[in-house]
Amino acid sequence: MTLRSKALTAALAVLLSSAALAQTTTTGDTPALTKQQIRAQMHADRAANHALAKKVREALFKNRDLNDTDIAVFANTRTGKVILAGTILDESQDQVAQDVASKVPGVQSVSSKLTLYAAP
Repeated sequence: MTLRSKALTAALAVLLSSAALAQTTTTGDTPALTKQQIRAQMHADRAANHALAKKVREALFKNRDLNDTDIAVFANTRTGKVILAGTILDESQDQVAQDVASKVPGVQSVSSKLTLYAAP
């Protein structure tokens, strides 16, 4: 092999390798997300979680059996899971709160972290 053909072969190898490195890595047919797109998706997820939690809170507020309770609602719209936390006055209110929350559209499962209020 002559020096000229060796030089052309080396130049071609460098060109091909740089072209391969310049390509973006993607999985399948979906392009890689940018930081801005990820932030926008996180913001949309957070807003959807807050909206579902608000619907559950409104449903709990409308139920007369849950008067004088202090219940916080945490929701995840991707999984449909809702967590109820706070204090109740009667043990029966725990089941009532879970039943009310499970009937809200978008809720798949309800987890209760409610505690019974103990008078000092």
